Amino acid sequence: MKRKTVIAGLAGIALLFLTFDPRGAASASVVVDRVVAVVNGEIITLSDLQREESLKKSDVKMDERLLVEDMIDRKLQMAAAKRAGMDVTDKELAEAIVDIRKRNALDDKQFEAALAKDGLTLEQYKAELREQMTLSRMFSKYVRSGLAVDEAEVRAYYERNTKAFALPEEIRVRQIYFPLPENAAPAQVAAINTRAQAVYERARKGEDFIQLVRENSKQGPSASQDGDLGFMQRQHLLPEIEDAARPLKPGGISSPFQCAGGIHIIRLEDVRTPIRPFDKVKDEIMNTLYQQKLENTYRSWLQTLRSDSHIENRL
Repeated sequence: MKRKTVIAGLAGIALLFLTFDPRGAASASVVVDRVVAVVNGEIITLSDLQREESLKKSDVKMDERLLVEDMIDRKLQMAAAKRAGMDVTDKELAEAIVDIRKRNALDDKQFEAALAKDGLTLEQYKAELREQMTLSRMFSKYVRSGLAVDEAEVRAYYERNTKAFALPEEIRVRQIYFPLPENAAPAQVAAINTRAQAVYERARKGEDFIQLVRENSKQGPSASQDGDLGFMQRQHLLPEIEDAARPLKPGGISSPFQCAGGIHIIRLEDVRTPIRPFDKVKDEIMNTLYQQKLENTYRSWLQTLRSDSHIENRL
């Protein structure tokens, strides 16, 4: 690519401002600016970088070298837009500003006052807006145009990354429930505990657990389901039941414990980690893949612009 050389010789020269005394004589020379990057003969100065930092309005200290790289990328895109005849015209810029003012219900003075609050003059704002509009136009043509994600790609991503769509673990518990009378006396509680312990010993020795449920657990919310509480996330179980189930493996049976107005014996039936169905995450995956394609295409395009250019980052 033919490169501009008109100001290349000035690229390494620091810009100087002179301080004058009242008699008009130069009393000192103070370096207040310097070149931090050169892009095809165009320079980016330290003051340009500092202004860029102020516009970011970030409380986090930015990596200045990376910020200069971003400024270089924008200069390359603006130059490409000019070559392609895609830069924003004065008429388009004026129309955009009128539209912005109308949408915010601002007259000329109010608009300029709002800019001043952000430390911008109208001319600075126009330059920023022109660049944003031009970059958006270039992005649409050279990056976004023609990009698509088909369902086969989405399905393949889902099958490769099923763990990413896992829901919290669920357990299925079956219980034998011995209700305690309201305001039960200690003797009543002891008697029911003794009965529950006897049933537990029978279960532990291998008797059919469901049959034991049917014989002994005719009350309670799960009685009609043979004691099956169904699949539930651990945090949704009663704390006492979750504590009793935690050390168990599928098929394991807990010793009797008291909670929720009764004595319980539980068997851990199953443990599973459900996966969100494909139809529920399809749009999410499609957006992820589309954003990945945008990023990769954008980076590839920028690399092409850079490979045809002379660039120096002097930070």
